Amino acid sequence: MSKCVFASVTLFVVLLVATACGSATPASTPPTPSVVLPTLVSPVAPTIVPPPVVATPTEIPTKVAYVVTPTREPTRATSTPTAPPKPSAPTGRIAYSVVTGDEPKFFTLWVANANGSNARQILTHALWPTFSPDGKQIAFFGRPEGKPEGLYIANADGGGMTGPHIVGPGVCCMDWSSDGQWIVYTNSPRPKRPGGPIAMVKMDGTFKTIVNLGVDGNGPAFSPDGKQIVFSGCLPNTNTCGLMIVPTSGGAPRMVTTDNGGNADWSPRGDKIVYQASDGAGHIQVFVVNPDGSGKRQLTRGTSNDGQPVWSRDGSAIFWRSDQNGTAWAIYVMNADGSNPRKLIDGTPPHPDLWGWESLSVAP
Repeated sequence: MSKCVFASVTLFVVLLVATACGSATPASTPPTPSVVLPTLVSPVAPTIVPPPVVATPTEIPTKVAYVVTPTREPTRATSTPTAPPKPSAPTGRIAYSVVTGDEPKFFTLWVANANGSNARQILTHALWPTFSPDGKQIAFFGRPEGKPEGLYIANADGGGMTGPHIVGPGVCCMDWSSDGQWIVYTNSPRPKRPGGPIAMVKMDGTFKTIVNLGVDGNGPAFSPDGKQIVFSGCLPNTNTCGLMIVPTSGGAPRMVTTDNGGNADWSPRGDKIVYQASDGAGHIQVFVVNPDGSGKRQLTRGTSNDGQPVWSRDGSAIFWRSDQNGTAWAIYVMNADGSNPRKLIDGTPPHPDLWGWESLSVAP
């Protein structure tokens, strides 16, 4: 469950001075996930730096040079599409981060029931949780005391932690494939600046098989069939950024949106992608789009910053995190069509500088 251009430099400054406790959250637009991190005005695709690994990879089909295929006008369907699932009360569990201080010990991971009940802390020194498909394990970026920073794996209750399986202060934004065989991630050479080469590591117990997808980006997420990855990226040597899709088997990525959006998550049926992007009025909102770039719709509105969207396991609902008009952070849920939004969990401040790249995760 892996798995952006800003209007002005002033917005970036607001994020830098935001506190981590969540008591006062930014009222203006936070950074939207993008590979372009040093500047918010003129983003460019960063240089690909091979991510460090714990063990020597046995498979690294690196493809640095690539040509992006623009999204074409989709062919009209000749049959009636399958009706979306009816809204229902979401079941399962949701994982999320809570950051209440500058030190890693205040970076905590929490798990709650999908209806918001039984919220409990499971880990400290941790960010970016992603559940395994069966919900029995959780992968995350860890900074344990006395141990290297990187990708760790623990049981869903926080016990039995192992790692780091990928070493690096910039490892982030993981997503677990639906067959449980791979985790996709990015590895930035710059701490607190997510984004960089996107790679997959095989979950075979040795973590030696690394597949570099040859693209640079952020927030990668597997399609349900594991054959594609959606991520936030830019056309090479341009300021055109948004959602992109690359085959896991290798090949050129294609552009899906050009709205500088990111933090995407594929629907369980594979027919929709939910993500966050600017609404053009100074706020981040939740959108949904078809994988071919058609059918884009805005699901949240107003003056809050709403992001980190993720589908429920049955596809009937979407969870997201909101700063509630800059007053305090909370986790919400709505029906897949954007109707019936309701608050689930209060008091969930993310990292003040990294919230635009953080994500939620759901499990059975």
